[in-house]
Amino acid sequence: MFGFGGGIAPYRERAAHCFAMNGNIFDPRVNDLEAAINHYKHCIGNNNVNLYGPTHFASILDNVNGLCEADLGSYSNQKFQVLLIITDGVINDMNQTIDQIVRGSNNPLAIIIVGVGNADFGMMDKLDGDDEALFSQTLRRYAAADIVQFVPFNDFKHNPTLLAKETLQELPG
Repeated sequence: MFGFGGGIAPYRERAAHCFAMNGNIFDPRVNDLEAAINHYKHCIGNNNVNLYGPTHFASILDNVNGLCEADLGSYSNQKFQVLLIITDGVINDMNQTIDQIVRGSNNPLAIIIVGVGNADFGMMDKLDGDDEALFSQTLRRYAAADIVQFVPFNDFKHNPTLLAKETLQELPG
């Protein structure tokens, strides 16, 4: 479980673009939803993290891609990762983010982005790749698969069943 856009000790006056919310950058995994909520409350609720912009996704995606690539199991021991990003819609490293999504499209990975608030989510729609496949200028290739699902929370906040359906729509069976 990673955080982004937060000032953490000892550099609380500037944004960290990727930090482990459990405090262990070498093993950032959490075991279940309850643990995730507790780590979030510890960071945000106890003011252990100062929220800062700008918002960058590429660092988190780079870490997750690295975890996926290091964790490629055998045919009988395959692992699939799901990255959930909750954001306000602003992103300041679009090209680098696209590079990392294209890189991740060769990994056993799905990325779910939930947009909260009333911001312009046009950039998130582009990352979703439903209208046009993502192309990385740096890697000079298109995404191998559509691994991103974007869901604007406000469109579904009064219908949890439809929110769940839309959120999980592009996950493999």
